Order: sequence, then structure tokens, then C-alpha cells
Amino acid sequence: MLGLGLILVAILSSVTSGLWGKYADAKIIKVFLLPGSIVHDLSHALVCLITGTTIKELNLFALNGSEIKYDKPKIPVLFDFLIVAAPIFGCAFFIFFISTILGNPIRFTQSINYEFHFSLYGLFCIVKYLYFAAVTTFCAFYKQFHITNIGHIFFLLTALVFSFSMAPKKEDIKFLLLGFFVLALTFFCLEKFGVRLSKYSWWRFCIHDLWAITVLSLCALVFLFSSTLVLMGIVAGYRSTIGRKGSGAGKGAKGKDEGAGNKGAANKSARR
Repeated sequence: MLGLGLILVAILSSVTSGLWGKYADAKIIKVFLLPGSIVHDLSHALVCLITGTTIKELNLFALNGSEIKYDKPKIPVLFDFLIVAAPIFGCAFFIFFISTILGNPIRFTQSINYEFHFSLYGLFCIVKYLYFAAVTTFCAFYKQFHITNIGHIFFLLTALVFSFSMAPKKEDIKFLLLGFFVLALTFFCLEKFGVRLSKYSWWRFCIHDLWAITVLSLCALVFLFSSTLVLMGIVAGYRSTIGRKGSGAGKGAKGKDEGAGNKGAANKSARR
């Protein structure tokens, strides 16, 4: 269930980032997203160092957005997944870290269900549970959020920026899908063979907090994606109605001026 949530976060953040990059290429937006971009690329860089992957270029403070370039990893599929997935966990950690510094201004009573059957019906239950978890988180945020509270505003901006910055590149999503599937299958097999990680308090703590941040990021990304689609619809409607009428009127006026000029030139030539 956690793997499915992380995959949805990666896909939503990638799609939203692609729309913003295509239709809203503004410097003010890139400055607003710069903290998340820095954490994104530093996460890539840290895992590159751990896996021994050569970093060819690392530019964190460019106005057009941070950027990192690295060579192919020594162990292709495994290290590719670790490097690509690093920003998801890095940005999730910063959401947790800043929330802790602020004293957890918005509290979520969200728990993860450890008992699901490995079947088609179990997959349906996971999707349903994920949906209700997102709705519950959104309602809890809506009830507790106060626009006059600076801590609440800062936490909201943190959730939006770092959730957006989890976005992988389109060509890297295949590594995430394969990697999270293998991880889910590995943990399932460990449970079947009696290795129950859920009995350890540190494991439950990590899974519980990562689950809460995953659901929070899903809510933030659904809000950003929906708002982006609404704004795109408004702009498209304006261009196809008011904008077209304005350009048509200008074109008609220009045509009249050109016609009047041609007519005057013809009369002048006839007089000669």
C-alpha cells in the first residue's frame, strides 16, 4: 500500500511538473520552488556518492532551476532505482523535519493498515483505503488550518513545494515502478517466511510517518494538479472567446485602414 502511494506521488508530481514547465515557465515560480529543487538534486548527489556513481555536473543555485548530471551507475537497475527514488525520500524527510521544528502545527491521526490479502480483492481494498486516507487527511488539514497562523502557512508552503519537488523525469518512472514492485514483493516474502519487521518499534515509526507524509503529499499534489487544470481551462477559454474577438477587431480595423490607404492611393493615381 505504501509502495502504491509512493508511485502515485511520483506520477502526479511528474505530470504536474511537466504542465508547469510547459505552460508556466516563469522565473518567480522557479524561485518559489528553489528549496525543493535543491533538496531534489542533493538527494540525487548523496546517493550517487554512496553508490560510487560519478557526478559530472551539479548546479544548485541557477535561476533557471538546479540541475545534476551523472554517469551510468555501476549496477544499472538497482542503483538507478536508488538514485531516482532518492528525491522522494529526501523531500519527505524535509517535510517531516520542518513539521517537527514547527511543533507539528497540523496533526494527522492517520494509521497504516498492515493486514491485506495478496489478491485482486486485496488490491481493491488497498486502493479504497488509500482514497479514504487521503480524504481524511484533507478534512483534518481543512479543519485545523488557520490563515492567520504563520506556522500553518509555512507548513502548507512546505508541503506544496517539497511534494511538487519529488517529481522524477519521465524516463526514470520505469525504474520507480520496477523498484517499488520488487520492494513490495520482498517485504511480502519476508512476512510469509516469518520475518515480521512490524514487530520492531523503529520500523513501525518509519512506516507510520512515511505513510502520513505520502498521503499528505498526495493531497497536496491533487490540489496542485486540479488547480493547474482549472487555470489552463480558464486561459484556454479566454483565448478562444475574448482574446479571439479582440484580435479579430484589431485585424478588422487594420484591414479598414489598409483599404482606405489603397483607395486614397488609387484616387491620387487617377488624378495624375
